[in-house]
Amino acid sequence: MGLPVTPLTWFAALLPIVVLLVLLLRLRWSAVEASVVSLAVAAVTALTVFDAPFALVGGEVGKGIWNSLAIIGITFPAVLMYEVSRQANGFAVIQREMTRLVPDRLLQVLALGWCFTGFLQGPSGFGVPIAVAAPLLIGIGVKPLWAVVIPLMSQTWGTTFGTLALGWESLVLQTDLAQQVGSARYWSTAFWSAVMTGTLCPVAGMLTCWFYGRWRGIWHGLPAVALLGGIQVLGLVALSQVTPVLSAVIPSTLALGAAFLVARLPVYARPDTTPSALLNPSDNAVQADSPLGLHQALLPYYLLSIISVVVLLTPPLHDWLASWKTGFAFPQTQTGYGVVNPATGLYAPIAWLVHSGSFLLLTSALSAAYYARLGLIRRADLRVIGRNTMQKAVPASLSVVFLIAMSKVMSGSGQVEVLALGTASVTGPYFALLSPFIGVLGSFMSASNVSSNILFGQFQQSMARLIGVNDLALLAAQTTGGAIGTMCSPSTVMLGTTTAGIPGREGQVISRLLVVVLALALCAGAAACLLG
Repeated sequence: MGLPVTPLTWFAALLPIVVLLVLLLRLRWSAVEASVVSLAVAAVTALTVFDAPFALVGGEVGKGIWNSLAIIGITFPAVLMYEVSRQANGFAVIQREMTRLVPDRLLQVLALGWCFTGFLQGPSGFGVPIAVAAPLLIGIGVKPLWAVVIPLMSQTWGTTFGTLALGWESLVLQTDLAQQVGSARYWSTAFWSAVMTGTLCPVAGMLTCWFYGRWRGIWHGLPAVALLGGIQVLGLVALSQVTPVLSAVIPSTLALGAAFLVARLPVYARPDTTPSALLNPSDNAVQADSPLGLHQALLPYYLLSIISVVVLLTPPLHDWLASWKTGFAFPQTQTGYGVVNPATGLYAPIAWLVHSGSFLLLTSALSAAYYARLGLIRRADLRVIGRNTMQKAVPASLSVVFLIAMSKVMSGSGQVEVLALGTASVTGPYFALLSPFIGVLGSFMSASNVSSNILFGQFQQSMARLIGVNDLALLAAQTTGGAIGTMCSPSTVMLGTTTAGIPGREGQVISRLLVVVLALALCAGAAACLLG
């Protein structure tokens, strides 16, 4: 018996996502409340419409809980690092010194929210750039909501070739490109994937300028976006043809350094007068009363970058640390329609010693020890740091558990497959235009471009051959859509709202980005049509 793809099953599969969006965007429920209800809807739909047994639903919920630990393992250390910096008055120092070194407020926002986010995405990823950059932006006077929105936009271009090209490798492994590494077809797919995802970089920069000051912001920020965006895009495209692993790391590092050189240009050498809805009034700015210098205040971010790069770019060390993995066994389950979830002896093993959360935790510990030596953090402050970390991270972590569990139930019961197949059957030869939306769907649910490529990489290649278009076009569209979808994934958004101190406002963040996501996905689809 095959999986039925009918209007009824398609709308039933879509229902959990619709419920989630309505509760978040329309009714402004908190992420915890919305995720619980959405998981319940997904489970009921799986049991009734998709003929899934209770054992399957329970098993997929268990997988979701385990998968969520990878994100929770980032949430707690990221909040901890934020609390350590805040307790040492580091953010106020960063604001003071950034104002001195980069007088132009828009360039400050671009340097920290756009360039620094891309820099963090190169070696780390998995939501770390949003969790880290949001409090930094608040430190220079950006309103908390926008401090989350800007990094969410800015990290998208690096989600395929960032994290040492993990997103790209996941796409390759799901297709026959895995048997053609080094071939002309392999490099051509890498090229167009880099072009399409790289274009998201200057787009994010210009959107930041638009949100900052509308047309005046666009005009004022254009030179910086052109120069810094050019470094990142051209570097990404060029290095994707040489070493995909470093094709995001090197350009983003160069662009971050160049941002401080751009600050010396006459147009940015003095404070701008462009009014901005992104910034708090100047009289509410935090004043620094601390002996810290800028480099001391940025110590946690230096340490995070150094630890990540050293571990990830030292193969013997990385391979040894990565050999220590943990996971659980799950039995095979099957729906009444024949959707099979194979048994596994070690499901989704996590190598904790090379996990971004471990890098964050080590960074937090070293930073706290350093600030304690300077007398800026006392024993009593450690209890405050711990209490604040728990208060902020626990609600976000619960939401992540429910959201990832919903994703696994939908995937394991065949709902995700029905959504993809139903869309493909309706669009037919025009599928290329909507192919990025499949990638968006994958990362919206899983909070990961990597997971989206694993879910739909093979599907996109099969569809390309079925409708007679060049499969490299749809593969590039898939990973571009996956990158775009991370912008509004509730699990990723919660990392930002947690460290920004605005938990419960995830729906407001997503509502500001939803139109951007849809427009960018449609543009990526148009590009796929031209390539095909």
